[in-house]
Amino acid sequence: MISIRRNNFRLAYRSVKAAKARSFLTMLGIIIGVMAVVLVICIGQGVKQQVAGQLGHYGKSVFAVQPSAPTGSNNVLAGLSGVSSLLTNKDFKTVQKTDGVQYAIPLSTTTGSMTGDHTVTTPYIVATTADFPNIIDQSMASGGFFDPEDGSKTVVLGSSIAQRLFDDNAPLGQALTWRGQRFIVAGVFNDFVAPPLSLESNFNNAVFVPYSTAQSLTGSVLGIYQVLAKATSERQAPQVMHRVSAALAAAHGGAHDVQVATAAAASTSAQTLHLLTLLIAGAAVISLVVGGVGIMDVMLVSITERMHEIGIRKAIGATNGQIMRQFVAEAFVLSGLGALIGVALSCAAVGLLRLYTSLQAVLVWQALVIAPLLAVLTGLFFGSMPALKAARKDPIDALRQG
Repeated sequence: MISIRRNNFRLAYRSVKAAKARSFLTMLGIIIGVMAVVLVICIGQGVKQQVAGQLGHYGKSVFAVQPSAPTGSNNVLAGLSGVSSLLTNKDFKTVQKTDGVQYAIPLSTTTGSMTGDHTVTTPYIVATTADFPNIIDQSMASGGFFDPEDGSKTVVLGSSIAQRLFDDNAPLGQALTWRGQRFIVAGVFNDFVAPPLSLESNFNNAVFVPYSTAQSLTGSVLGIYQVLAKATSERQAPQVMHRVSAALAAAHGGAHDVQVATAAAASTSAQTLHLLTLLIAGAAVISLVVGGVGIMDVMLVSITERMHEIGIRKAIGATNGQIMRQFVAEAFVLSGLGALIGVALSCAAVGLLRLYTSLQAVLVWQALVIAPLLAVLTGLFFGSMPALKAARKDPIDALRQG
């Protein structure tokens, strides 16, 4: 039996080698399918690690509080669109007063054009409090953060928005106008490490304004999309998070509609990227099916061309099983070679992405194993259909057609 199997693979390899161009085109669907699955998973995992790394530098004592999707809602759509509601200033005060919370800051957004040397009509404006630097571990290029007093007319700029608003590389002390009020630039941040493909806003494009000032100028209570808090110590962080969650549930009438988690775990971009990775990986698997259909089509043509050979082999005593194994071996060789080439090209592509782009894709061994295995199984499934047809062919009809 072993010698027969080896002979089948030897014959299959010769058949594939005899029609190199056709065999390569047949394998192309498998190659593309394997590459698509592997690269999507590797890029998605790499970006998620970059997002987690960016948020993880806050430290284990920092956690995020944000609304969670309501029970019964479409979780996929909720993940893609972000939170379904906003926190209130009362929620922020609840977090701030919880035992074990050292610092807490609200993060809210507001609107209005800003004018310095140039006008930015739709800036990304973040309203927060003076404790922002105590939680966000980010150095300043110049100056410092704004004053803690209510009604402060100072702002802090991200590195990118500073260049769009002012001609000066360090616009410290310069004035800008927002909603008819004159503000002084108190400081400019160094570049935040912004992960690629992140669906969250980039703080490099942000103008940070005092929360109380933003509320008074807009004339409305600003909804808070996230509260960042810092526990007194990393060791106590889990207990403090539990107390915050319990306090918010009590304030909301017993409803657990607020998520309290570490900053990295609470990242909506990481959750969304996970969903998108699964979605695109599922779509990429379809290309493997297309590759399998290509193998079936080519093998049907091959069987038609080799009908005389099939007839002779059956006439001299070859069994249906032997004929079937011969063509199944061809399907295995085609799909196996395609899968190996796809994996090799995927590894090379991951290396090139890391060298020449900001995408730090990582090789996921599960993808490197499952994708080619799935490709081979797909090839065998579709290849077995024409192999079965060849095995059942009557030798006299086969000789007559040949």
